[in-house]
Amino acid sequence: MKNFNCRIVVLAFVACSLVATQGKSQTTDNQKFTVTVPGNISIVAPVDAALTHDESDSNQAFPNQTWSVVGNNISGISVAFTTATPFVHSTDPSYKRDVKLGLAVGTTSGPGTWTVTQALDTTDHANSDNEASVTASSNGTASASFNLAVNFITGTYGSFPSGNYETTVVGTVTAN
Repeated sequence: MKNFNCRIVVLAFVACSLVATQGKSQTTDNQKFTVTVPGNISIVAPVDAALTHDESDSNQAFPNQTWSVVGNNISGISVAFTTATPFVHSTDPSYKRDVKLGLAVGTTSGPGTWTVTQALDTTDHANSDNEASVTASSNGTASASFNLAVNFITGTYGSFPSGNYETTVVGTVTAN
């Protein structure tokens, strides 16, 4: 009698399984796919630049320096290129020459539009203005190359000692 009861239970289970599968057939269903895109706000500077003064009274212009900026923030990003000092003599820091910065947008990609908010700035170390800063901003996700112009303000050649004069430009990018 034991074997008979087990067979009835197994047959009942199989019959119920078949009825449940056949009675509730499904004709559509769905599956969601999600890609998480990490935030990327970054800036990359070109290699260091150097030139030899041409011994004239003309300002000395470095070739435009191309910086790369990426920002996938939906509200856009802002970028600033700043020097905290004029050109300073590397041996005797009491000798300084002013620096002039200029900024222009190069190539761009993404739906955001770039606007240069401060195109030119010059230090004036004689009047304690040691900082120059140029800036730009995007109104949405965008990447760009920026052409940074850097000029050594000469004045009268020979009115300052020979040697190396240095300044550093710091590029900073932030989310809007």
